[in-house]
Amino acid sequence: MNGLKAGRYEIRLGGKKVAEHSAAELAAGVNLAAAVLADGPVADQVKAVWNAVKAKNQYYHDRIFRGVVLSPANIPDWLDIKLTAAEIETKRQAAIADRMAKLPELDAAIRAALAIKSHEVEIVPVSN
Repeated sequence: MNGLKAGRYEIRLGGKKVAEHSAAELAAGVNLAAAVLADGPVADQVKAVWNAVKAKNQYYHDRIFRGVVLSPANIPDWLDIKLTAAEIETKRQAAIADRMAKLPELDAAIRAALAIKSHEVEIVPVSN
């Protein structure tokens, strides 16, 4: 950024300060990637995407994979529940299908978090 008067400047993204540089640094060019990923609206969006992906993975892992697929179907005899292997498998498949029905909702949350958002960039003098 050329043409700035000497001094220090705040770089704001969406109204939030994400970095501060001198006019000389800005004229030479600065990489703002680390700054915008550390704080501000882009960082908030990255966290939202991460949380949505984590929620989906956690749900799948806990409720489907470990909760049904890997879950042993050993029914203790003292419960006096008699199910055949075919009945157990039918119930297992029904549970998987029921729980898989929630995945589109979790995928939609990821897509919503990934939606590109525009942010106004401001370069304003730092007041002393």
